[in-house]
Amino acid sequence: MALTLQIASIIAPLFVIAGIGYIWGRSGRPFDTTIVGMLTLNFGVPALIFSTLTKLEISLGEFGEMIGIFSLFMLANLAIGAVILRACKLEIAAFLPAISFPNNGNMGLPLCLFAFGDTGLALGISIFVIMSTANATIGFAFASGKWSLSTTLKTPLVWVIAAAIIFMVMNVPPPRWVANTAQIIGGMSIPLMLIALGVSLSRLEVRDFKVSFWLGLVRLLVGFGLGVLLAWLFGLEGAARGILILQCTMPPAVMNYILAARFDREPSGVAGIVVVSTFMSLATLPLLMLFVLAG
Repeated sequence: MALTLQIASIIAPLFVIAGIGYIWGRSGRPFDTTIVGMLTLNFGVPALIFSTLTKLEISLGEFGEMIGIFSLFMLANLAIGAVILRACKLEIAAFLPAISFPNNGNMGLPLCLFAFGDTGLALGISIFVIMSTANATIGFAFASGKWSLSTTLKTPLVWVIAAAIIFMVMNVPPPRWVANTAQIIGGMSIPLMLIALGVSLSRLEVRDFKVSFWLGLVRLLVGFGLGVLLAWLFGLEGAARGILILQCTMPPAVMNYILAARFDREPSGVAGIVVVSTFMSLATLPLLMLFVLAG
């Protein structure tokens, strides 16, 4: 009973806040996802990352280990996804990002925080760092057909992470006014990301349910399997094990649809995968939380 109540307390805020966004989107009220997304990605999330990494007792070793393990996950996920898409005769450039880059931000970070507290948020952010960087580079390259170093260097996230690591290496806190500003701005990230997720789910359409269902199922099952395997291979325990499995099993990020729509890479198909797999993930979330918490 205690574990059931714990799981309910973890996932209830996610359902409530994302539900507000979903109802808002279905009501037809105005909600500019582009502006909200830009504010969150360019200011909110970088501030949240800076505030978390400079405030918590997490070593560079733990930070680097989680980044390294998740990097292996990304490489394995891309390879498996490419094989599956080729076997299904689907366009790799269009669908590979959708089944390879999970939603470690909108869904992953709130769950990491609610399930494992501030330490979980820090570990979840280390994964979000590598995923968002990969999505901005590899995902952008697949969607656009070219890779741009300048685009990566213009991303505020890169420079904020570098600044946070400098403070971590020097083992000194940032100036109080910087820390307070980052904490306030970063505090808007998680609720805004969840509301934006709900609005996006209410607006995206599913054109081919069969393809969306099977590719969405691939995203969740392959992610879960690789997460469990890597946690076992590297002997992860406690919060580190739970965070890795949790983040690996998230549905596709909405950013995959944004890139597909921008470069006309099967946007309707990618939208279907995002919507169907996200609802599948929400439906199975209690079982996933039971697995990571019981472990």
